[in-house]
Amino acid sequence: MSNRDRIFKAYLDDQRQSLQAPLASVFAFTEALLELAVISHSSELTADVKKIAKAASTMIEMLGSVSTFSADSQTELSRLRHDLRNAIGLVDGFGDILLEDCDDEQVCDYIRQIRHQSRLFQGLLEHFNLSDDDKTASDPIAEIFKSFKRGIIRDDKEHMAASILVVDDNDSSRDLLAHQLQRQNYMVIEAASGERCLEIMRSAEPDLVLLDLVMPDMNGYEVLQVIRGDEVLRRIPVVVVSGMQDEEGAVRCIDAGASDYLLKPVNGTLLRARISALLEAKGWRDREREYLAELEKSQRFIRKIFGRYLSDEIVQRLLDDSDGLELGGELRQVTILMADIRGFSALSQQLGPQQCVKLLNNYFGEMTEVIQRFRGTVDEFVGDGILVIFGAPLSDKDDCDRALACAVAMQLAIKDVNARNRLDGLPEISMGIGLNTGDVVAGNVGSDLRSKYGVVGHNVNLAGRIESCTVGSQILAAPATVAAASIEILSGDSVPVSLKGMGDALELIEILGVGIPYDLLLPPSADQWQLCSIKMCLDLTLMAGKQTASKQYSVELHARAGEQLRITSSEALPMLADVSIDGFDVACYAKITAQSPDVEYQYILTLTSTSSELEQVLKSAFSE
Repeated sequence: MSNRDRIFKAYLDDQRQSLQAPLASVFAFTEALLELAVISHSSELTADVKKIAKAASTMIEMLGSVSTFSADSQTELSRLRHDLRNAIGLVDGFGDILLEDCDDEQVCDYIRQIRHQSRLFQGLLEHFNLSDDDKTASDPIAEIFKSFKRGIIRDDKEHMAASILVVDDNDSSRDLLAHQLQRQNYMVIEAASGERCLEIMRSAEPDLVLLDLVMPDMNGYEVLQVIRGDEVLRRIPVVVVSGMQDEEGAVRCIDAGASDYLLKPVNGTLLRARISALLEAKGWRDREREYLAELEKSQRFIRKIFGRYLSDEIVQRLLDDSDGLELGGELRQVTILMADIRGFSALSQQLGPQQCVKLLNNYFGEMTEVIQRFRGTVDEFVGDGILVIFGAPLSDKDDCDRALACAVAMQLAIKDVNARNRLDGLPEISMGIGLNTGDVVAGNVGSDLRSKYGVVGHNVNLAGRIESCTVGSQILAAPATVAAASIEILSGDSVPVSLKGMGDALELIEILGVGIPYDLLLPPSADQWQLCSIKMCLDLTLMAGKQTASKQYSVELHARAGEQLRITSSEALPMLADVSIDGFDVACYAKITAQSPDVEYQYILTLTSTSSELEQVLKSAFSE
């Protein structure tokens, strides 16, 4: 190997290493991105990062061919530069997508570093030549840009209205058309063959093409067929300019996708009028595509933002229906699920604002996933409560079945909420759920300024009353819900209860599980009854809403099992009534949840609020 060859070889190796360095940095940054939780937890973001990594890896491999180049490999270098430009475009393009889809600051910082390395690479690539000589004349890629004719940059800096590609194998014909167009302030690109025409259309994307019909390598009709089969190229209007006065040929060109057909020599005034009309039409089509793209972007935004609060069905209705936001409603049969954290008012007083919000977010996040899995519509979050609809805005024959299964799944999911609460240093919670089925008015409620999709009516209120009868980890359903179900239901005791404003007493059914296809079962209580070690008399005061009423009952405490207390009373107690308990020397609230069928006036109280002080009192009362 001659000394000159060794020097050239060293130069190529140096150029290859210089080009590979920023690509290696791009690859390293993508590896770091994939380790971030915000990326690894999203399949879409992970896929985009992997595409950047693959493009960087592909370019590093492509640069290996540089070592095989000689001083005469200008064509190979041109092709390599062309392929590398395409690949680095993938890096920039998917980087832009990531910046748009993810607002995490660390992710954005990595993407900015990747884009910086991309710019370094592109600068090095543009300055990479095989010799000091000007080789652009033999560079087929550079020839495309060299075909830009005089008039592109004018001394007066006048704005060019549009770019027009003139395709003709006759130099004089091209010059004539170019001269006419430049006088009208158009930017002109020239091509001498059909093959070059397609290359320039794909790279430069002109606004309009003037195409000769008769050319040696690829005639105008064949070019039109290729354009018609290309999704991008077919958007560019093509005017066939021919010296053949052939009516049938003109019709064939129009059928093949040509926008117009002009005869040579072309009258300047006619040419101006035809081009102006076609460019105006193209402008309207381009604006329509931009509008549709913006509309799609807006829809993605709506799905991303409002999908956090509304079900997919409601979001889709807003997007698809022209009357999706109109006020008004319709009568629908639905199953309503209402859930609420037991004793949340007391909990919220013990927690700071941030802790309180964190607890609610843990709870709502887990419950929303369960609800969406069973295709329920989250109508609203009210404080610590959730109102869910099954049967609106879309209904199905298994609405009631899904509601029952969802209720059981929500109670089972509380253990995951509490596991997360323990990790966050937050107290554990329990939840009560009420279910009711019946007719409601469903639709957009509110005003022109602010409205929401929801349900109203007697059966919504009844669902709320039923939920208020529950204690922690309990599901109570109205008879209408059990009657409407088609799946097997495992039920507990039925509880007759008189509800305010609901007329006759209602027999509420405790739901313990549902059968196939859901096959969900609540775990039985593991708490054993423990007899009271001392005689303890208590006073129960009925609660009227959040306030105590005047009616009091004297009772005796006999046994305890977890959150349940067994008592006897001197008179009948109202079932499912909320009571405050006096006699523990600490605040205590409970609900009358069961009555013994064998012992007169014997009841079960379920505690609805607990505290460390109350637990100490109970331990001392039940210690052996």
